[in-house]
Amino acid sequence: MPLAQLYIGKGRSYEEKEQLIQAVTQALVNTLGSNPDSTWVVINEIPRSEWGVGGKPLARPA
Repeated sequence: MPLAQLYIGKGRSYEEKEQLIQAVTQALVNTLGSNPDSTWVVINEIPRSEWGVGGKPLARPA
């Protein structure tokens, strides 16, 4: 049972997350030969104010 944890910026639609889960599941099935029914994908949404790139936050808190 593979488990993929994804970290993405907060604010994606349900449909985008659904497509992401389907694509990651299919990639694991294709690469590892896993059973899609026992392949887990967890999405962690992080506010942009809690991400940093190049020593700077991506956004100020609201």
